[in-house]
Amino acid sequence: MEQLPANILLPSLLIVVSLLSSAVGIIGYFLKDIKCNQERKDAKQDQVIEDIKNDFAEFKASLPHNYVLRDDFIRVSSGIELKIDRVSRDIGEINKGLAELIGGMSDNVSQRGT
Repeated sequence: MEQLPANILLPSLLIVVSLLSSAVGIIGYFLKDIKCNQERKDAKQDQVIEDIKNDFAEFKASLPHNYVLRDDFIRVSSGIELKIDRVSRDIGEINKGLAELIGGMSDNVSQRGT
């Protein structure tokens, strides 16, 4: 294999080193740019996560004001059912009393007519 003459070897070596240095510099620049973009995205995402945490904390604080606990609902609905049963029983008793009064009155009317 023949060697390159010295007057061509040095400039060609400088060109190769320059190209490699330029490639490393360009790659480094883009890596730095990618890293900066990623840091900005991370900061933005951290802010969004903080906002979501705050919103969730506010939601948890407002839950007792907007919603009823299951146990409280069952307790109140049981009380309402008990009251409805009492009213139903009272209406039944009133209905029986009215039936006796009306039935007694119709017996008196029929006895008078005969």
